[in-house]
Amino acid sequence: MTNGLQRGVCRLFDSSGYLFLLALDHAQMGVMPGLEQPEALMDSLAESALGGYILNVGLARRMAKAPLDRKKLVLRSSSAGSQLASEYSTIHTNHVSPETALMMGADSVLMMAVLGGADYRSLQKVGEDIDAFHRFSIPVIVEILSADFSKTNTFDVQYHGARVAAEMGADVVKAFYVDGFDKVASCCTVPLILAGGPKDKDIVEVARRALLEGARGFAFGRNIFQARDPAAVVASLAGLLD
Repeated sequence: MTNGLQRGVCRLFDSSGYLFLLALDHAQMGVMPGLEQPEALMDSLAESALGGYILNVGLARRMAKAPLDRKKLVLRSSSAGSQLASEYSTIHTNHVSPETALMMGADSVLMMAVLGGADYRSLQKVGEDIDAFHRFSIPVIVEILSADFSKTNTFDVQYHGARVAAEMGADVVKAFYVDGFDKVASCCTVPLILAGGPKDKDIVEVARRALLEGARGFAFGRNIFQARDPAAVVASLAGLLD
């Protein structure tokens, strides 16, 4: 790892070694409930304990304005189509170049690794794109998905996927909580943060367990932006990191 890349990865995490992100990159699929006015939501949480935001290029421009300029920008670099698509793509093609990430002041980029099926196509692209961003010392966060999306929240997909992503060069892995999450974290050779948890459980309690089992932070979306009081959820989650 080059000195610049190593410094970039270290800067993602706070002084306690944690990373807390709000994922607002869902809207690349279209308008989602809770994200009708994403800029207003970002502004309302600008003074919160959030470490930063995961954003698409369109919203990322807002991060140049105070007080949002003090938050970390993780730029979503891959896409698999809109919610109106007739089929789910098993390859999330990266559409953001390293040069664009640098011009936008991104602290990191986030892309998807899709496992299962003919995943050599997806994983080959992930490896190539990690290499491209690393040439510019840009840290890469990789999120683990399944080609059969219904299997994403299963132990096998998260356990093997986290290790595959790390072996391919990911600097941070974003994984979903599953039974045996401690094994997912312990076998992942890079820092692992928790992706959005199940919607039918107390997300603060899930986050608490994940931290005890090895997570180095959170990257939550709908559990925050679809909450009745997003600021209260952020405060509760941030309290776990004190």
